[in-house]
Amino acid sequence: MLRNYLKTAFRNLARQKGTTLINVSGLTLGITCSLILFLLVKHLSSFDNYHTNKDRIYRVVSNSDGNNGKSYTPGVPSVLPDAFRNDFPEAEEVTFTSYRSGAMITIPQRNDVPKKYNEEAGVVFAQPNFFKIFDRKMLIGNATKGLDDPNEAIISLSLAKKYFGREDVIGEIVKYDTMEYKITGIMEDHPNNTDLPFSLMLSYITIKKASEANGWGSIWSDEHCYILLKEGEHASAIQSRIPAFVQKYYGDDNFSHQTFELQPLQDLHFNNQYETYTYSTSPKETLVALSIIAAFLIVTACINFINLTTAEAIKRSKEVGIRKSLGSTRAQLIAQFLGETTAITVVAMLLALGLTQITLSFLNTFLELQLALNFSSDGLLWAFIIGVTSVVALLSGLYPAFVISGYRPALALKNQIGNKNSSGYSLRRGLVVFQFVISQFLIIGTIVLVSQMNYFKKKELGFRKDAVVLVPIPVVEKPTFKKGASKMRTLREEVSVLPGVELASLSSTPPSSGSVSGTRFTFEGEEQKDRKRAQVKLIDGNYINLYDLKLIAGSGLEDLDTARGFLVNEQLLKTSQIENPQDIIGRKIRMWGKTLPVVGVVKNFHTVSLRSPIEPTIMLNDLEEYETLSLKVNPAQFQNVINEVKTKWEAAYPEHIFDYQFLDEHIREFYEGEERMSIMLTVFTSIAIFIGCLGLFGLATFMANQKTKEIGIRKVMGASVESIVVLFSKEFVKLIVLGFVIAAPLAWYIMNQYLNDFEYKITIGVEIFGIALGITLSIAVLTVGYKSLKAAILNPVKALRYE
Repeated sequence: MLRNYLKTAFRNLARQKGTTLINVSGLTLGITCSLILFLLVKHLSSFDNYHTNKDRIYRVVSNSDGNNGKSYTPGVPSVLPDAFRNDFPEAEEVTFTSYRSGAMITIPQRNDVPKKYNEEAGVVFAQPNFFKIFDRKMLIGNATKGLDDPNEAIISLSLAKKYFGREDVIGEIVKYDTMEYKITGIMEDHPNNTDLPFSLMLSYITIKKASEANGWGSIWSDEHCYILLKEGEHASAIQSRIPAFVQKYYGDDNFSHQTFELQPLQDLHFNNQYETYTYSTSPKETLVALSIIAAFLIVTACINFINLTTAEAIKRSKEVGIRKSLGSTRAQLIAQFLGETTAITVVAMLLALGLTQITLSFLNTFLELQLALNFSSDGLLWAFIIGVTSVVALLSGLYPAFVISGYRPALALKNQIGNKNSSGYSLRRGLVVFQFVISQFLIIGTIVLVSQMNYFKKKELGFRKDAVVLVPIPVVEKPTFKKGASKMRTLREEVSVLPGVELASLSSTPPSSGSVSGTRFTFEGEEQKDRKRAQVKLIDGNYINLYDLKLIAGSGLEDLDTARGFLVNEQLLKTSQIENPQDIIGRKIRMWGKTLPVVGVVKNFHTVSLRSPIEPTIMLNDLEEYETLSLKVNPAQFQNVINEVKTKWEAAYPEHIFDYQFLDEHIREFYEGEERMSIMLTVFTSIAIFIGCLGLFGLATFMANQKTKEIGIRKVMGASVESIVVLFSKEFVKLIVLGFVIAAPLAWYIMNQYLNDFEYKITIGVEIFGIALGITLSIAVLTVGYKSLKAAILNPVKALRYE
């Protein structure tokens, strides 16, 4: 009997080539997308889960009052760890990390030019007890002793091979900045699912004294403190004593209400209030959204299967009647039809695995990840494959199997199975509505995301960003009284006269940057309690002209090495409740131990991404802090300019590696996550629409099969092809509009929640919903139109003879 079932199943699948192909295609696409999303969500959910003591590890983070509510940073004062260790005995270990993103590493050579490497991953200054808290296997050397003394380093296995061509490099020297470090240990490479991506660790004791010189008043976002609680201790016991800890070290001068909180390690990658060393977080809402999309794509594929199978079911009514007449039970028929469904699902799963493998080779490059199908070691992957295959086979096949096996033999043999006899037509329409709720929700979400990205690209930022090249200044300099003695000043003057260079400027950062300095200031005569927060930019005299910042009062800064006055933005006036820009000119501001007059006011410009509001900003001269050479270039002469600049830059800094970046590219990096998400959502939405159209095709096929004679009669009575196509299409337009009515308010609410993360954003207007509905109707009408037209142009004689 089993052999007979298998023969029958394969014969039926081969006979209905079109339906089988559509079913396999829909399921393959749905499973492929859900599998890719499963791998992505699994990866994002696994960050730092591998640490043995993960439930006892916490990061100390900082909160304080800002100009626009609370200000959050993962950084802490560098003096905090020692104080924390003394005041909280509940902590078994307390460690401190000071990270430097982007690093120039030099490997000295005895009789040759030193090897130079630009390490984008940077370096971290760490304490030896880091390895007592976090799991990082030491391959050669002693982890707990390797960073005990000044000028010691532990490097990863991959860096050891990269720098020296071998694994055992104990005793070798690496040079960072101006100091040399002796390698004392080789550690395994960090996994790609960690927010502690360290490949080169230097002993913190080397810089401890200099780092702690600023005391409790200095916080840098890349200096983190981690603790390991003792067994049985609770974070709440420490958190309740934090206020007393803050009072002890800040006293009554804590006007910004600085405080600290304990953040669980397992919250690091999901909390976007605080950054991590990967500069990337994945809010849990995002993971939930991706999981729901994955589930929806599988469900829509299953709906197609149901619609197409039941639409073709009438053609098998005689088979069912004969089998039942010969004694087949309903259970046997259900088993046969479920077997056919399972065969299609297994084929679709195998094809999906192959398609996923091909897709990952492109997707990993796009997302900068290392997702993979690890069949030998990934138990969750096998659970997904087996679970999805079983669920899809049941979801797709159970209902059609019950419908088809339920045909009454007498009616089936007489070809009297019709619309009234075939159950589930309303359910099929409901399933199509559900498909288009999903599709239109995704379309609206995609349009909002793409519109927001276009808004980012087109919004005026308050400064010139086109044709500006950023070149790093790798060596910090001290101001001198002799103007020409500065290397960076000399370089600026040399490149400013090159053909194609219109202007050159030195600064800490460009106007909009991911690296932001901040401080608190007061006007002369105000008390400490009146201090306000401001961002700080260190600039030279050419900065305002190069970036075309608009001066609305006073003058720009002189081209000096040290500050003699401050330049401020409009937002600082607003925060200080000063209405007339002229009223602030000459008023003195106290900041960073300086008391200097305000010499000018510029129009507001965006200093960070458009997620955040414009902050009060103070600009001043400070040669010691210049890290960027900005060049306004003529695009037509760009390549010649870069070659000339490289030659002069390398002459000034021969020990370093030349690099550059366009300002507009630098700004675009702020929104890389959103850009990637919008592209992925566009792809998944397109696939969801395609799968949804297969569902419409299934329902149109069902209607065409049911109404063949009706169409023939209508044509004999004089109905035109156009009127018949319209008659068909009206039914589907109703279903699509119903789906839209459900999807639109849901999408409006959820996408508004998403946009609330941005200070500057689009408004979700009626046109977005109009575009979404228009896209859906156009695609659906084209899909249905094909089947409608095919039915409408059928010879009425053949239609009236249709059995």
